[in-house]
Amino acid sequence: MAMDSVIRSVYHSLPPQGQMLARQARSIANESRDVVRSIFSQRLKQSIFGDMAPMVPPLYLMRDGTRDYVEFKQNGLDAFRRMLDFGLQPTDRILDIGSGIGRKTLPLVDFLVGGSYEGIDPIASHVKWCSEKITPRYSNFRFQKIDVWGKYYNPKGSIKPSEYIFPFRDGEFDFVILGSVFTHMFSTDMQHYVDEIARVLKRGGKGLITFFLLNPQSESLMAEGKSTLNMIYEYDNHSKACDPNGLETAVGHQEHFVLETFERRGIKADVTERGSWCGRAANYYQDIIRITR
Repeated sequence: MAMDSVIRSVYHSLPPQGQMLARQARSIANESRDVVRSIFSQRLKQSIFGDMAPMVPPLYLMRDGTRDYVEFKQNGLDAFRRMLDFGLQPTDRILDIGSGIGRKTLPLVDFLVGGSYEGIDPIASHVKWCSEKITPRYSNFRFQKIDVWGKYYNPKGSIKPSEYIFPFRDGEFDFVILGSVFTHMFSTDMQHYVDEIARVLKRGGKGLITFFLLNPQSESLMAEGKSTLNMIYEYDNHSKACDPNGLETAVGHQEHFVLETFERRGIKADVTERGSWCGRAANYYQDIIRITR
């Protein structure tokens, strides 16, 4: 048995309190390691990002993906390419739900000429970094912290995701992005966010959204043990998670339900890429859906 499989097996054999302590210990160890790596990799960051290096966060703040400068840049460029392929224009007004630490943002800063960008995120350190490092240089890029509750990611949040109203007017945006947002929400919350997306997106507006989509193929691969995620715990009729304690560390949604949810709100949704998360050969880890209102 591979070492990572052994570690996962030991972790899942622990009681809930033990799992929580193990997660905390791993998080502290990883962050301490990445503080040191950040100090000694300044020259590397400068060589990779050039004039944009001051807007790139230290490794220990990269909680929205892999803590690696090369992958940080590549992740952003991949997202940017997909947006361009789907018709993103320099004059578009963009809403990035779960904007993170700027991974998807930096490739857009010199592209949006006449357009603008609004990023919302529940993690204070992400919003603080982007507001202090990006907005002063690009005033059409703004970031807001949202106080949305999550059992694992933001347990002190005061607003349930199913009740959160986006702080924007109806029909305000041309393009919406959600990367690794619905992969951490159960179906009731996801449905409400789709309602809000339909409200703030213009007629003809577009978007790119990532998911872990449950369908016969992905569920078969999980059953065969080929998936990196074992989503077997069902918390409602349409979503399953890896964590038996109901934590939103990774959540999959039934594909037919997702497509029907968008359709009911007058949004056309198409699965354009299927991810490698469940054991497929693919170029991207998560599944990607394109939407058009």
